[in-house]
Amino acid sequence: MSQNAETIKVEIDIDQFAAQKKNNYSLFLAKKVNGKYTVIWQSKGAKASATKPSYGPRDTFSVDTPNFEVNYTNQLPSGDGIQITASGVPVTMGLDETVALSDSGLFGAPKGGGKTGSITVNNELGGNPHEILSDTDGNPIFVNKVSGMDIGDAVLTPVDQYQIWFDNKQKTGTMISHNASKVGEVTFDGSSSVETISYTAEGEWVNAPLPKGSA
Repeated sequence: MSQNAETIKVEIDIDQFAAQKKNNYSLFLAKKVNGKYTVIWQSKGAKASATKPSYGPRDTFSVDTPNFEVNYTNQLPSGDGIQITASGVPVTMGLDETVALSDSGLFGAPKGGGKTGSITVNNELGGNPHEILSDTDGNPIFVNKVSGMDIGDAVLTPVDQYQIWFDNKQKTGTMISHNASKVGEVTFDGSSSVETISYTAEGEWVNAPLPKGSA
């Protein structure tokens, strides 16, 4: 199984960089989980220590992408709020991998060669089974409730979102203490594993590199 990483490149205007350092602000990153940003995933302090570097005007965050469980159901419940019962035996796999679902309803062994940033199910099972994507604890992330899988390839693309901001020092792994006034958001939708976000001279987060020739 593959283990990939999502990379966030951060570019900070030089004057803003100096101001954030003067304020003794740290740089934080959080990942959206269950629709919310609640826990600090990574942080870089205003001043370097013997065990942890500080952030620079050109910096990088790298987050390992998890593996997932893939399964299917032959019948969706008729009402909302009813638990979906899986019909198959789940298989654990990572992004960029592909797995075959046989005409008898059994998954094969995952292998490489799938679409970048996605999970591909090569479906041979008739009856348009509905694919289920879960985390490795079995909690459903996505269920295809609209239409089942046709014979052939079905592509599942998990979407990851991250929040980045400057604030007072706080430990990684702790709950976000308050809502920051200015935050940036980076989305990985399977099209790329590297995204760039910038903090401009105007003190705004922009999902693009700083203009060429800027400070």
